[in-house]
Amino acid sequence: MTIEGSFDEAARARIAEAVRRAEALSRGQIVPAVVGKSDPYPEARWRGGLLAVAAVTVAVLASGAPVAAWELPLFQLIAGIAGALAASWDPLERLLAGRRAMDEAVRARALRAFHEHGLQRTAEGTGVLVFASLFEREAVVLGDHGIHARMGDDWNQVVAALVAGLQADDPARGFVDAVALCGARLATHFPRDPGALPPPNELEDAIRTSPT
Repeated sequence: MTIEGSFDEAARARIAEAVRRAEALSRGQIVPAVVGKSDPYPEARWRGGLLAVAAVTVAVLASGAPVAAWELPLFQLIAGIAGALAASWDPLERLLAGRRAMDEAVRARALRAFHEHGLQRTAEGTGVLVFASLFEREAVVLGDHGIHARMGDDWNQVVAALVAGLQADDPARGFVDAVALCGARLATHFPRDPGALPPPNELEDAIRTSPT
């Protein structure tokens, strides 16, 4: 699952339209953003290499076969390189990186994206980031000071909608569903004044994409 393969022009247009419809319901300013991966996870390669070295060492010693003094280090070196390379396979890299490390990385990357895209600068403090990281298949929703504290469990529902799309290998659909749900929830807590002019669209509706 890549950004290029998942977010073609039609998908981007659907997401932008979902943002426009959602923002028409409330005073919120919604920004969808996606990254390919939140962290390079170098520890996964180290762990893969060390596990492979340990496995080949145990196998050689347990076999009881005569081994020259130079052979075991050579076998260990080859195993370490192979293990590190194997750890680049996404499912194995996720396993070796660990869920806690990925959770922390995605949260940190979402916080960075919040500031990169200027959500902290809206006039009423109503910026909302709907963020996904494809490699980890995780999502985070962050609201600015004027909005976050009042949303509570509503954010969890938006996250669940986005994660469902990620797990189905259809992140664009996940964003459309999550943004629509976000708009409905914001309309409850931050409705527009029907007699007032629409607030300015302070943040672009298009999805922001980045490999990392």
